[in-house]
Amino acid sequence: MMHELTITPEGHLLVRETSLDSSDRKPSKRLLEAYGESPARGMLYSATIEMEAALPPPFEFARSIARLYLTNLCHAAIADPGGPVPELPPPAADFERAVLQAPPMTGLEYLSEPVLSNWWRDLDSLVRSEIESHPDGTQGYLRERNPQWRSVGRVTFHLAENKRNPDYPFAFLATFANGLTPQGKVKHEPLGRALQQYAGEQNREAMLTLLLPISRAAQSSELIRRLVDSGEIYHPLAWSPRDAYEFLKAVSLFESSGLIVRVPDWWNAQKPARPRVSVKVDTKNSAGIGVDSLLEFSVGVSLEEKR
Repeated sequence: MMHELTITPEGHLLVRETSLDSSDRKPSKRLLEAYGESPARGMLYSATIEMEAALPPPFEFARSIARLYLTNLCHAAIADPGGPVPELPPPAADFERAVLQAPPMTGLEYLSEPVLSNWWRDLDSLVRSEIESHPDGTQGYLRERNPQWRSVGRVTFHLAENKRNPDYPFAFLATFANGLTPQGKVKHEPLGRALQQYAGEQNREAMLTLLLPISRAAQSSELIRRLVDSGEIYHPLAWSPRDAYEFLKAVSLFESSGLIVRVPDWWNAQKPARPRVSVKVDTKNSAGIGVDSLLEFSVGVSLEEKR
């Protein structure tokens, strides 16, 4: 027996059995059970536990709303990681687009911005109740649900080896995770792009929230203070061993400030295996590269570990 996700005349999500095989993608038994508990539970399950599962379009649409909620939660929780869950009002502009982009599904005529707002509030109520009972707060809850969500909305410092340059054998890059791809992977972008993305007075608060962990780190780290004051924090950098060592000594400080830090595997072998960092540095013109120079720099990071 097949199952389809429908919208009732009252605007609620409802899973129904159907004899029509409209998609080669099938929802899992556990996802159906989650929807059986409540639509909010099903949406949350699909956006966390089964984040990467291929789903029929109606289920995928409901998951996209849950992913939008979790993305907003991640961004809002940065300012006070250990504090209460911030208010997350339904995003009217996003819902207006979502109504227009919704896939064909039974009951589509009942879909509207107010209906999506009700889904959002139900999801918000569920997530808040679970976070309040979680011993590690919002970040611990997100990490437990799916480690990928822990990175969204946060700044990551990457330090990797650049073995092609003996004078500056390390490379540094700060990135921010703006969200997840449709495949459930974290989207890392150079921190410098945040200046473009959050340009304008209307985005000032979001920009300050994003940079708050860096400001905390700069209060205790002379290295980060120099990078912030010079503006180099927004650019990829080639580093000497001395620069890298100064950075590595302060890793715990950076993490306590709310930053995520990725370093080579060999640093602090007493800890569990750290994430793999792969770096591609364009050294075609590396003869004149100095610490202040920009590099053509790309970072690939495995974020599946739990910390």
